[in-house]
Amino acid sequence: MSLGVLTASLVRACLLASAPQGDPPQRLDPAAWGSDHVGKPVPEYVTGDECLFCHREKIGATWSANRHNLTIRPFEENSPARAALKESPAKELAEEIKLVLGSQQRQRFLKPAQAYGQLEMLSVAWTPPRSDTPGKLTTERPHWDAAKFGDACAGCHTTAVEPKTKAFTALAHDCYACHGNVPAEHTKKPELAHLSPRQLDHARVATAICAQCHVRTGKSKSTELPYPNTFVAGDNLFRDFQVDLSDQALEKVSAADRHILDNVRDVVVFGKESLTCLSCHDVHGRSSKKHYLAPKSDYCLDCHQAEGRKRDVKPFSSHSQTCGY
Repeated sequence: MSLGVLTASLVRACLLASAPQGDPPQRLDPAAWGSDHVGKPVPEYVTGDECLFCHREKIGATWSANRHNLTIRPFEENSPARAALKESPAKELAEEIKLVLGSQQRQRFLKPAQAYGQLEMLSVAWTPPRSDTPGKLTTERPHWDAAKFGDACAGCHTTAVEPKTKAFTALAHDCYACHGNVPAEHTKKPELAHLSPRQLDHARVATAICAQCHVRTGKSKSTELPYPNTFVAGDNLFRDFQVDLSDQALEKVSAADRHILDNVRDVVVFGKESLTCLSCHDVHGRSSKKHYLAPKSDYCLDCHQAEGRKRDVKPFSSHSQTCGY
């Protein structure tokens, strides 16, 4: 456990010890509400291109650079990774690479498969350079893997994965991934779209939408895959997606994952509704304004010191067994 995580854990323990001791918080069944689309075909939905016709000024102007739109992106010709590949045992395969996924921790290389909506993944991965270390490639025997992407990555890096074939509808995240199957009537009734400023989604609905990708320690009960089975915004993710939210499980994950799981557990297990991911994070932009306006809570101690300046954040690690780094 890193020093930052240990410090946060100790501060939490002190806060809990000083709090009035009463009955333990009531634990809710995360699967006890709502409905789902588990195992059902992907519904027809309005695509992002259609959405941007009306939302072209505010959202369309920045969407091309948005992280959710870049979970998979074209492989740049002049990237350091391509240069390294051309000098590696994978040089004969480098010209076949069309797409890349991942960012600061690890990047993987992809090419279209023969079947529609499927990709093959190169066995060789790239660790981008950091201030003190140069970038490097893994030394695994170079080959294309036809199953890896569909078995591990498709659900969180593409939109609308069909559960049986693991074929996706769109690269990266289309508007549908977060806003759901929006009816045409939403042009006059914006509240019909999930996560709309006019739609006052229950905290557990908003949490389920974010958790479908950002909870990296769960798996679908029905498919055993590490991503949901036909999740549609508004569904109860936890009717099929199984996540260990025990103290013991949270202590084993990275600080970044624990920060997410703490909030998910508070919302779906303890019924707290005051804070969700959207209380601090601006999905469409890169602004940190919401972050600084959020009320102080124990969550702050995952990243910030208990005392001192807010901008003095703790060093923390981010790693994932599911994502392979």
